[in-house]
Amino acid sequence: MNARHRALVGLLGICLATATHAAPASFTGYGDFYRSLGGTLFPGSGTDMAMPCTDAPRNCVWVTSMGQALRRFDQTLWSGPGDLGMTAPAGVPEVAFDGEALVVGTQRWPLNRAINLAPAPWNDNAPIAPENVAVMTLWHRGSSVCLDIRQVSSGKGDRYTKVVLLHEKRLYVLPPLFGTCAAVREAPHQGFSYPSNSYLGAGMETDPEGLQVDYLLSDGITRIARYRLRFPDHENPFVFDAMRE
Repeated sequence: MNARHRALVGLLGICLATATHAAPASFTGYGDFYRSLGGTLFPGSGTDMAMPCTDAPRNCVWVTSMGQALRRFDQTLWSGPGDLGMTAPAGVPEVAFDGEALVVGTQRWPLNRAINLAPAPWNDNAPIAPENVAVMTLWHRGSSVCLDIRQVSSGKGDRYTKVVLLHEKRLYVLPPLFGTCAAVREAPHQGFSYPSNSYLGAGMETDPEGLQVDYLLSDGITRIARYRLRFPDHENPFVFDAMRE
């Protein structure tokens, strides 16, 4: 081995050692953390959906266009955001969620038939009253569609988001603890992986020391990566240091 080769080998060893003993990275939000991992299935910031409602009888639905709302119910008296167009904005699919099913175009995917990958007690596929939802965000890429459903809540409710994913013509419900469509990552053979999170520490939810993030494939079993998050302030789980195991 000549001097040049020895130098290259030495440099490679330094790089590997640095990578192995890398300092934890600090974050002030889960979106930034998940995006930092790379390979996200849904890049970008998502699109906020709107909730128009009929007057009497009252029915509400979350949509990307007023046209999708009119297809759900035949009543003519509607109230809704004035800036909601009859068709979805350019590049955004025609999507509706009425609490019982995801509708993309004219095809309906019932929530009660979804593959639920969430742990108990969040794996019952129960309907969601549209008026109990505070914010609904749509993510899409190709034929894949994902909804972040943040329900009206108090206390620790901001830690939970119902994530509904349509991928390869199958509907999934993902774990809600610090869940978001931004966390879903690409996997081989047109698959995906998602985080299944659990608290660390004796106090668990009441006084968590951190979070264990296990990335699983869509079979709900095969783990492909694990990360450990540490909360410097146990009362604020949205500020943390993260390392891969």
